[in-house]
Amino acid sequence: MTQRPPQVWAGIDVGKGHHWFTVVDSDGESLWNRKVVNSESDILAAFGEVMGMSDHVTWALDLIDGPASLLLGIMANHGQNPRYVAGSKFAAFKKSFSGQGKTDLKDSYIIAEFTRCLRRQTVPVPAPPRVTKELTLILSHRNGLSTERTRTINRMRALLTSMFPELERSFDYAQAAGPLVLLSGYQTPAAIRRMGESRLTAWLTKRGVRNAAALAEKAVTAAKSQESAASEEDLAAELVAELAQKITEMNNRLKELEKKIKELLSQHPQAPIVLSMPGFGQLLASELLAAIGDISRFPTAGRLAVASGMAPVSRDSGSNTGNRLRPTQYSRPLQRAFFLSTQVAFLTAGTWENEMYLRKYKGYTHDKGRHKKAVIAVARQRVSILWAMLRDGRLYEREYNPREKTATEVQAA
Repeated sequence: MTQRPPQVWAGIDVGKGHHWFTVVDSDGESLWNRKVVNSESDILAAFGEVMGMSDHVTWALDLIDGPASLLLGIMANHGQNPRYVAGSKFAAFKKSFSGQGKTDLKDSYIIAEFTRCLRRQTVPVPAPPRVTKELTLILSHRNGLSTERTRTINRMRALLTSMFPELERSFDYAQAAGPLVLLSGYQTPAAIRRMGESRLTAWLTKRGVRNAAALAEKAVTAAKSQESAASEEDLAAELVAELAQKITEMNNRLKELEKKIKELLSQHPQAPIVLSMPGFGQLLASELLAAIGDISRFPTAGRLAVASGMAPVSRDSGSNTGNRLRPTQYSRPLQRAFFLSTQVAFLTAGTWENEMYLRKYKGYTHDKGRHKKAVIAVARQRVSILWAMLRDGRLYEREYNPREKTATEVQAA
């Protein structure tokens, strides 16, 4: 009878319809591989076979969201702690294998080998609580909808410029709802002139537009400045009305999503801590908490700074030392949350953020990017403070020293 290995490594190449599982032993020999349909019954059957091969199984996968959600949920329910292999590290490691061919089976084997040889280069994937999962999901949906809204506004403005450029220049369609209501009913100079200022004001007021008189006045003034009509005006006007209606629906949906995000944030146990720090509103706090997940993922403030792109990385070689460059691998949501919140925080005079920003800004005298560098310098300090706040479970205080040990740590020492 073949003796069971004391430990095996299972690599999973995640896919939409199916996953590839490969199990290797301590010598890197492939013991088992299987194509597993992305369904609960098939995944559970594969788990049973793999778990029966050894008492200690180390799981690793190359994706931790989307198609991997069911897989990760089943792992969490069965007490398994998978590890994540980042795509850039996987690609670099893959180059050490012979051949240029690419198959899912080969990728799953390489993931298993990466975890066996370079376990410290993988990242543990803790099971996030329900609130964090829901925040991540709804923020992703909101960001996608917001991007689509921006594209739709640009398309509408391009069409409007082709037939009525004066009206396109008159309003900010991304910020105000009134101009969109106007475009849903009237798009051409002739149509607006026929309505006239008083009738157009009444029409807008009936539809709940604020400052309807001022809006109608600007629209009629723009219409009087253009007597000519473009050859494709009728079709363009129809498309502009359709896009304006679509943007209005998107705006309403975004408001609903933001309300839901605020409700979820109120259920997060660490939300009061983040919101107590100057510069963080509810949306930025939600993005930050969703990106951080469990603060235990970052044993030091430096790890959180590296993950957020706020700490430089060394690039030394031989006698060429002291080079520190901006990192290329970091979490964009984390960087956005820290960068934007810092820009809000240093606007208040007398705060340490304002004092530090001015000092750093003046220090970069001959640097065109000194504003950005000064913001990053302040943000790096705020990363350390926020990490310590989350570690200690305490609200923001201006005099708070993030390097100060907690009472629990002092007693343990």
